[in-house]
Order: sequence, then C-alpha cells, then structure tokens
Amino acid sequence: MGLSSSQARLLNLTARMHQIEYKAARLEAMKLQMANESTRVYEDYLEALDKTKLQFKSLNTDGSVTYKDVNNLSDLASVGIYLCQVGVDTSGKATYTVIDSNAASISFHGQTIAISRDSIINLINSGEFVLSTKTGAPTGNDLTSVSTNTSLQEVTDEVNLKKAEAKYEADMKRIDMKDRKYDTDLAAMDAERNAVKQEMETLKTVARDNVERTFKLFS
Repeated sequence: MGLSSSQARLLNLTARMHQIEYKAARLEAMKLQMANESTRVYEDYLEALDKTKLQFKSLNTDGSVTYKDVNNLSDLASVGIYLCQVGVDTSGKATYTVIDSNAASISFHGQTIAISRDSIINLINSGEFVLSTKTGAPTGNDLTSVSTNTSLQEVTDEVNLKKAEAKYEADMKRIDMKDRKYDTDLAAMDAERNAVKQEMETLKTVARDNVERTFKLFS
C-alpha cells in the first residue's frame, strides 16, 4: 500500500473511530436512562405495596358482618361517619367543616378532586381531613379515626397490588431486555473499536517506516 493510499485509509479509520465512540457514548447514556427508569419502576412498586383502601362495616340480612369498600362519602355516612376539612379560626382554634355526604368532588389546594375510593383515603392520610361522628359543627370531641372506630378498617388493596406486581414484572423484563441489547451492542462496538485501533496503529507504523526509509535514501 502506497503512502497516499495509507493516509486515505487512516483518515477513513479515524472518522470511523469517531463514529464508534459517538455511538458508544449514546448507548452509555441510554443505559443510564434505563437505570433511572428501573429505579422509578421500583419506587412505583414500593408505593403500590403501601397503598391501602378504606372499608366500612356492613350487616347482612342473616346478622353476619362483612366489610365493604368505601367508594363515596355516602358509604361513610351509612355508619354515621363524616369527612371533615380541618381549618383554623381567627383565634387559632381548630375548626372542622363537614363535607356533604352526596358530594361528588371537593376543592383541595386549588384543585378539584373527585371523591373516590382512592381519594378518600388519600385525603384522610394528608392530615388536612379528619373523620367525625357528628354532622353539624363538630368539635374535637366528635372526632374519630380509622384505627379507633370499629365501623371502619384500613386494609391492603389486594387488587391494585396484583396489578402493580404484574406491571412491575413486565416493566423490569422490558428494561432488562433493552439493557442486555445495549450491552451486546457495546461489546460489538468495543470489538470494532479495538480492530480499528489496531489497524490504525499498523498504518501509522508502516507510514513511519516509509518515512524513515525515504530519509535514509536521501541522507
């Protein structure tokens, strides 16, 4: 191979080396994104593990007791319990405003929140809403809680938990498959980079030897 052709080949290899390094850097960045996504999926799963639902006591016609999900404020009212929003009067004393048991939504921090099974338990857990056994102008003496009122219980949301488990397994499998592909692509690029590097070193050695021979001829 002549000197000019060697130089042309070296330039092509240099350009190829830059392309490989650019693609490898992109893959590394994508692997980092996958790691972040994996963390997010795991955090979502942990949140699902902690998720609970509220249930109220219900008497069957035969006198037996069952617990049913609280899906609206009417379910709470059926056992004499009412949702109240906590406030403070001008003297700094806590006040409690009863939410209409037929309400379909509630204004909370400037947002309209639909009343549902999930929102009710979330509102109570926020600490800005409490439960009362009195409908009109309740005081602190009228307050009750899920842990002390025998008409209520808080249980693990098994249905959502199973959905969360299935989603977690599917998401992690997808992430793992992508991560494996990235590793395979990176390994292939590393092998190609080493081959290109070796050929570049060979061409540089040949070019250096040619220059040395040329100087010897004219020395």
